[in-house]
Amino acid sequence: MSLARVTQAAPIAAGAAPRARRERASASRALAPARGSGSVVLGTRAPFPRTVAHPSARSSARCSAAGDSGDSSAFVPWTAPDRLGLAAGWVALGSAAAFVAPTGTSAFDMDLIAGLVSAPFSGATNPIFEALFNSLGVVPAVYAALLLPGGKDQPRLKPAVPVAASFALGFFALGPYLILREPRDEVGSVRKADLGWATRTVLESKVFAAFNAAFAAFLIAYGVTHADAAAVESFKMLWTEQSALCCVSSCDLLVLSLAMYGVIGEDQKRRGVFSVKKAAAFAAVPVLGPCLWLVARPKLPE
Repeated sequence: MSLARVTQAAPIAAGAAPRARRERASASRALAPARGSGSVVLGTRAPFPRTVAHPSARSSARCSAAGDSGDSSAFVPWTAPDRLGLAAGWVALGSAAAFVAPTGTSAFDMDLIAGLVSAPFSGATNPIFEALFNSLGVVPAVYAALLLPGGKDQPRLKPAVPVAASFALGFFALGPYLILREPRDEVGSVRKADLGWATRTVLESKVFAAFNAAFAAFLIAYGVTHADAAAVESFKMLWTEQSALCCVSSCDLLVLSLAMYGVIGEDQKRRGVFSVKKAAAFAAVPVLGPCLWLVARPKLPE
């Protein structure tokens, strides 16, 4: 090799060495793990940006997973003994209306209602039945005050329609809601701010509670003080032979009164004052006892 060629090759080799080092450094940086998150493939990470799920998406995913796995914490009405008891009461009430109540009494029942409306508490209608029939206006009002605070976000049935219909149809309308609703019995699970205007202003009012309690006391006093032998015999005749309305209304009031314990107990629990004895005591006195609970119950937290 000539001296000229060696002289020309030396600068080229000298310039190639730094360039090779730079290329190796660049390759090393490419192979090094990228900062941040990514997927690892053959010891390297592809530098794609991190994806952060929105809280609502995470919540939906949890709900979906819970549904797929059969969440044991979800309330199932047909596994609760008290709900099965309510279902049995609803069936029994329907059976009484179909098979026990007198038949062919429609005209007589219409005259009975006309007398109750046109001449209330005048003695023209049997006083025991009159007190009982008017009680079926008080009890649905009490149920409204007990159920509507826990009625928000009920998944199976909303409470407004069954509660409103119960003023005319009693437990026939209210029973399915009582059976299917989810409990709202934890302290703080219902706050006053969560309530609608009517529930917050009217049904939680002590004036509303006192009015119902006073009217219930009047009805009981009216029925008891007028329950002489003739009135009792007349009521018996109405119940067994003359009036399907009298028979079904009596059974309806009985079932509504028996179902009251669970609803009062739940209302006590969400207000932090539950006691088995207290709930049983308020529920044990038909019509008046639940009204007195409305008077005595503490306010919901703000």
